[in-house]
Amino acid sequence: MKKPHIAVSLLLFSSLGFTVNAQQHVHGQGELLVSQEGNMLHLQLVLPAADALGFEHEPETSEQLNSQNLLAERFTLNTNVIDVEGKCELVNVEHTLETQDDHHESGHDEAHNEAHEGEHASHKEHDEHEDHEEENHQNIEVEYQFHCDDAVSVITVALFESMPSLSAIQAQWITERGQGLSELSAGKPTLSW
Repeated sequence: MKKPHIAVSLLLFSSLGFTVNAQQHVHGQGELLVSQEGNMLHLQLVLPAADALGFEHEPETSEQLNSQNLLAERFTLNTNVIDVEGKCELVNVEHTLETQDDHHESGHDEAHNEAHEGEHASHKEHDEHEDHEEENHQNIEVEYQFHCDDAVSVITVALFESMPSLSAIQAQWITERGQGLSELSAGKPTLSW
């Protein structure tokens, strides 16, 4: 009997997620959407890549690739990301970070690439100009789904210490008890309803 309500709640939550994605990208500011119905708690976290990774482009160095892979693992395991009060089990995680292998090109590939570098140089300059604005506005999205034995009314965002340029997270929640808005920060990382 509750399943139709969950579907409606998730549909509403999805439409709110669309609204978040349509808002202006601001470095230092993230967004958190919380939806709870019955035993299911759904969280969507949107962070500027510049704050989460320190860059907003595909990894170009081994160090950047390593940072991206470590953050993807951290999100997947929910290690120092979101603390949920109560007896909750993480049942699903999705994020927009891709983990990649640090691969080295073979000598043949390097020679092939060098031969075509001059040919593509003018195209690259044009593409970089067009992509510059888009690269400066990339977000990372993380979605968590928890099954909770108890009603949850408190969550804490544990990212501020490891992401010092992240100054605020705009939080919005919808539960069976109501809805609300709040701003989280390093000094106030806990959301309660």
